[in-house]
Amino acid sequence: MARPPKLTAAEAWALCEPVTRRDNDSWQSDVGRAVFLNRHLGREQVMDLNQARIDDYRTARLGEPTRRKAPPSWQTLDHEVGLLKPFVEYARKCGKVPSNPLAGVPLLRKPNVRRTLISEEQAARLFEKAEELLRPIILIAYDAGMRRTEILTLRWDQVDLREGCLRLGAEDTRTDKPRNVYLTRRTMGALRTLPRHVRSEFVFVNPNTSCPWVNVRRMWRRACKSAGLAEGVWFHDTRRSFCTNARRRKVPESVVMRMSGHRTRTVFDRYNIVEDEDVKDAVAQLEAGAAAELGRVLDAAGGAATTNDEAPPAQARVRPRGRVARGTGFEPVAFGSGGRRSIQLS
Repeated sequence: MARPPKLTAAEAWALCEPVTRRDNDSWQSDVGRAVFLNRHLGREQVMDLNQARIDDYRTARLGEPTRRKAPPSWQTLDHEVGLLKPFVEYARKCGKVPSNPLAGVPLLRKPNVRRTLISEEQAARLFEKAEELLRPIILIAYDAGMRRTEILTLRWDQVDLREGCLRLGAEDTRTDKPRNVYLTRRTMGALRTLPRHVRSEFVFVNPNTSCPWVNVRRMWRRACKSAGLAEGVWFHDTRRSFCTNARRRKVPESVVMRMSGHRTRTVFDRYNIVEDEDVKDAVAQLEAGAAAELGRVLDAAGGAATTNDEAPPAQARVRPRGRVARGTGFEPVAFGSGGRRSIQLS
């Protein structure tokens, strides 16, 4: 009986790492996760990995506090195991192992729906307190709902200020689908004032490296702290805020998905936060619609009566459009747009 080929988990990662660095925009995150995988599983034979071994790995990782002095979250563990599975699969495709023993190992996938939103007033404070380099980045993120990587890797040849849009190719988006991102006036104004780096094609350049920013997490945290925002507000919360604000301002959800680049309804719903105020607005809108519809019916009935040969009884009166008899329960309701007041950031 032939022995299974010998390949450790560390060797499988070494095989996959160059491809990850070449093809994956988030390769640095993968490299960081691989450190933990190699520490615990690097010497394990790939063909010996199974559900029990993955459970042992998760237990061991929960005993290692993070920089926040807390155990890693289940999302972190899912990201790590979610990296291990494809690089073992890559080893299989390369003929190094006969099968992927982790193919049937499920991720934890616990509910993970953040509900943090950044209001216009909070966004205005952020913009005011942020460092000058971060301000246009915040504007694009909040007003256009773009992903962080899409913003930080933006090139000047993608910027069309005449049409007021950013043209993203398939290679520039996470979904591999091109899209045009149309800009608000305040965002276009910020881009027009940006100086162009003579040695770089990128819009947002780190002055210390002359390369595009890799991460703006530290600047973001300083801005949040100075603006008095609660601890734990993420840069990615700007994307959720954009989707929710656009829907509240009566932009059709299919259009919002097109604007944000969401391909599936399931993912979009995680960014479209519905709160009690939205439900109250919906009830008010239903009441207003019902009152208007009943008013039209009564108006039509009154108009038909006046066309008869016989005059209408003295007590019969045509009611004004949109107004109904008292006590019916369908009194007219004043209904606004339901949107939030916009505060100019500039």
